[in-house]
Amino acid sequence: MIDTAHFPWHGVSKVWFTGIIKKMETIKVAQWWLCNTTCDLEPAAFSISPRFLPIGPLMETYNNNNIKASSSLWQEDTTCLQWLDQQPTRSVVYVSFGSLAVLESNQFKELALALDLINKPFLWVVRANDNNIINSKEFHGSKGKIVSWAPQKMILNHPAIACFVTHCGWNSTLEGVCGGVPFLCWPFNSDQFINKRYICDVWKVGLELEKDETGLISRGEIRKKVEQLLGNEEIRVRSLEWKEMTLKNVSHDGQSSKNLNMFVNWAK
Repeated sequence: MIDTAHFPWHGVSKVWFTGIIKKMETIKVAQWWLCNTTCDLEPAAFSISPRFLPIGPLMETYNNNNIKASSSLWQEDTTCLQWLDQQPTRSVVYVSFGSLAVLESNQFKELALALDLINKPFLWVVRANDNNIINSKEFHGSKGKIVSWAPQKMILNHPAIACFVTHCGWNSTLEGVCGGVPFLCWPFNSDQFINKRYICDVWKVGLELEKDETGLISRGEIRKKVEQLLGNEEIRVRSLEWKEMTLKNVSHDGQSSKNLNMFVNWAK
């Protein structure tokens, strides 16, 4: 079951909605739809049509010098990796809302003050093109590090990360699962609400942040949910189980690898 307000097309422009319809129509003529996911993560979705071919998780790769074959939109600040090396295991709250989501100023301030309240170090990605600035005298930020863009896959696989506060975009969702990191879900639009339902209700590897009567996610709510999440051993264990199960798909004999080889041979 899902709230109709959380349908991926709810509240979007007519142009965007028309685009979705056209994409659905192309299923009728496409031989294959290659999907960046696995059968384990979404068995119900793959039961819809044999044309859906999971070949994921598709992840960024690194060479022997640990230099990424990057698809990043902006220059990544890698100093956060050295900072993470100095933090205790499973201690850091990582906050990133991807490349498009924007917090309005009151919500931005509330998040900043929540990070001050949480008795944990934090790593917060605040994009350089974000109009919000942290100018509250209440915010000290002494326990954390703020960067404009970050090497997310490496961060989510760092032993210092305790949880991931995310907008639940699919790339971030998949990277979090592959990192074995518990989620704190803050969806904004489109597929993010459905991804949140998978995270919280199907895979059960995260918790949802809830808005108050004014429509804000309060600093108290953020602090409470972080404490609940980090104190939940069952979620942490499940997160590691889903990581192992998901990554098996891209091993030499994994199902996604087999599917990709099958597609390549078919194309040849």
